[in-house]
Amino acid sequence: MNDKRQQIFHEPFDTLEEFVDAISEHLECPVTIEDANHHLLAYSSHDDQTDSARVRTIIGRRVPEQVINRFWKEGVIPTLNQSDEPQVISEINDIGLGNRVAVSIRQNKEVLGYIWVLEVGRSLSDQDLADLTFFAGKAKSLLLQLKKQRSRKEKNHQELLWQILTGDLRDHQPIADQLSRIGINTNRALGIIVFTFPELDRELYKKLIYAAKTIQKMDILIQTLDDNRLVFLVSPFSQENEMEETKEFIYTFKRQINERFGISDLDSGSGYMYENYTFIKRSYEEAVKVASLKKTFYKELSHVNLYHELGIFRYIDLLKKYDEVQDMPPNPAIQRLSAYDQENRTNLLESLEAILEKDGNMNAAAKSLHCHVNTLNYRLKRIQELTSIQLKDPVQKLGLYLDIKLSNQR
Repeated sequence: MNDKRQQIFHEPFDTLEEFVDAISEHLECPVTIEDANHHLLAYSSHDDQTDSARVRTIIGRRVPEQVINRFWKEGVIPTLNQSDEPQVISEINDIGLGNRVAVSIRQNKEVLGYIWVLEVGRSLSDQDLADLTFFAGKAKSLLLQLKKQRSRKEKNHQELLWQILTGDLRDHQPIADQLSRIGINTNRALGIIVFTFPELDRELYKKLIYAAKTIQKMDILIQTLDDNRLVFLVSPFSQENEMEETKEFIYTFKRQINERFGISDLDSGSGYMYENYTFIKRSYEEAVKVASLKKTFYKELSHVNLYHELGIFRYIDLLKKYDEVQDMPPNPAIQRLSAYDQENRTNLLESLEAILEKDGNMNAAAKSLHCHVNTLNYRLKRIQELTSIQLKDPVQKLGLYLDIKLSNQR
């Protein structure tokens, strides 16, 4: 870097836009700066030779999810996150990506953002790469200021969310007014999604927020921590497909944090999306109930994420409380099967539970029990001889299923 340009970059910049334009002029290439979650902060101008990935980033104000996923698979982002050195990235035609050079902007080991340089008409020299490292260090102070501003704003947003979730703000219009004041569009349905973990510290929290905000399948408006629970206030992009979007977001989030960070031990739940914001608190309670019941009934509810998918389990805690208060006697059919199993070392009660869970599908039930279907048919015949239950009667069948689940909780 010559003395004149060295002097220019040692002078303070008022905005990131001025800074990114100066880098672009120096390197004679288009330049973008992103935050740690790949949201666009500033970009220089470009001519017609730019690639589609840059155009999509500028239009969407964030790097496309397809590009981020590819960079993780190719090891680009993990390498950037662990190094202060620029990384040369060859073109990837199938995602519209031209040749690039990138460097992370880091404070100690924390990534604040990234500088991306699109090589158009020239390749960066060794001196250019050294200059780019210098630019990353120069950008640190600018991004630290931005981080402080965002941290204050995020804290205020989280306080508002807790006012809603605890019922301090109760009615639709005051909630809508407060959300509008912080820039949230209130002409749409809002709801709560939660993820619970065995433990959750600030470092893990940062990783989880990064994963969530790079999944472009649902609009995340506010996020907060509740002990070991991660809470999102969200809105679907399409109200017609809100359930599908919610499921896809939860599935993608779980898959990505497992692939990228090796995290798999979590439970998830979503409440309904409500246009009347009086019910956002209810959505939170619904989401928490889904996650907590999945932890208790993992086998039965492993596929469930939405509140209505709980089915009869929505009422299981009410039935359990009634059972405890009334001191209800156990179902005699279950008692008889349990006693028979203990005396004869059989598993008739387990077999009955499997048959009920598979809605009478003997092949599926036998597969889950790892036995032959003829064996299971014999067991069912013995169950009916001992108890006289009629599994073709939907009332008896549902009652038995609930009684078994409640007995498992005693």
